[in-house]
Amino acid sequence: MTATTIMDELKSMLIALDKNIDLIKKRVEHAPPGSLRVSNNGKYRQYYRKIDPVDVFGTYLPRKDRDIAAALAQKDYDSKLLAELVKQQKALERFLKDYDPDAPMDVYEKLSEARKALVTKEFLTDKEFVEQWLNMPYNHMGFGDNDPEYYTPKGERVRSKSELLIADALIRNNIPYRYECPVYEGGYLIGVPDFNCLNVRQRKDYYWEHLGMMSDSTYADKNVRKLEKYSLANDFDESRLILTFETENHPLNTRVIEEKIRRYLK
Repeated sequence: MTATTIMDELKSMLIALDKNIDLIKKRVEHAPPGSLRVSNNGKYRQYYRKIDPVDVFGTYLPRKDRDIAAALAQKDYDSKLLAELVKQQKALERFLKDYDPDAPMDVYEKLSEARKALVTKEFLTDKEFVEQWLNMPYNHMGFGDNDPEYYTPKGERVRSKSELLIADALIRNNIPYRYECPVYEGGYLIGVPDFNCLNVRQRKDYYWEHLGMMSDSTYADKNVRKLEKYSLANDFDESRLILTFETENHPLNTRVIEEKIRRYLK
């Protein structure tokens, strides 16, 4: 998990905390006045409502007023919970204020050039990470003599017009990708996705499979088996799998491509 991902999760937690605090504050504000005293009288519990702080015992609440007892008990619980949530809220706010995810990288950047030449850098900038990721060697599938030719703006050959649309959108959104890069699990090949995409913010790989001839039953059966390999791989995270589809009568929707990029890769 990257520092950026941790920060995003903590910010999401803080937003959720803020919402919970606002909700519970409103419940406390609208609760009936007073507090609840509970007395155990042999086998039975008796409930008393205390409105005046000087009143030690309070007013007895008969069974017909059990809803008032429940509301006062809820109010007490909510008040204690609210105090704890506010404490957690302040702790998160302090952490987010003080924590600087770039500080470890700044240690290297502040070194003199002479010292930089002598040390091994521990952390990569996003630019360095992307360059390293893109330059990882791999063997992708070749093309047959009769395969159609489609080329991306980068001059890279792909297999279909739909793959060209996906590649164009990835390039336009500055999403690094590797075309037909094999995915291995425990040393075994589990798939060759059309695009292996990098979410730079998360520094996490996503695998984009486009199934472009779902009207063809032979093609559909083949690709169902292909997707099963991902599902059956022990440690493969299926939340990283991006799927798009089309049929003869329903071509790939470019809005779907953009939504997939926004949802998984931004």
